[in-house]
Amino acid sequence: MIDEAVAEAGGEDAEREEAPEPVRLDVPVDAYLPATFVPFEAAKIDIHRRIVAAREPGQLRQIADELDDRFGQLPPQAENLLKLQRARIELGLAGARSVEFRGGKLTVTGVELDSTGSGVLSERVEGALYEWREQAASLRVAGDPDERLAAVLALADGLREAKRAAEPAPA
Repeated sequence: MIDEAVAEAGGEDAEREEAPEPVRLDVPVDAYLPATFVPFEAAKIDIHRRIVAAREPGQLRQIADELDDRFGQLPPQAENLLKLQRARIELGLAGARSVEFRGGKLTVTGVELDSTGSGVLSERVEGALYEWREQAASLRVAGDPDERLAAVLALADGLREAKRAAEPAPA
């Protein structure tokens, strides 16, 4: 969903070398810039590129502030687009490769957690399960798009915290 818009906007070209590989999201959520919000196609493409190029949540907040100043209050679809990119950033930092929603289950693949990290994930995200053989975290989610988005954000935050907990303390 978001990956298709990213590819169309040419966002992959804007990536930094030190940034992790982009996380592929296959989660049906209304996340786009409505024509009623940004009526100019060139502006939409530029905004999509900037959102995809963001590598820190602070950059996304700056984009949101600029959009609010220029076009007015963000519609829910635009807010969702920014939230999904924030989740992609957090998931990428946690080592994830992809996120998909199938059969009422949200699954994040490519995440390596030790027992400490797995415990932190379970504490932070109620119902989250980690399968070490598959290197995947999963969570049962109802079919509502808002609940799917909330689950993606919760898993992103929980996995990032789990990775931080497993990192050695600075000397």
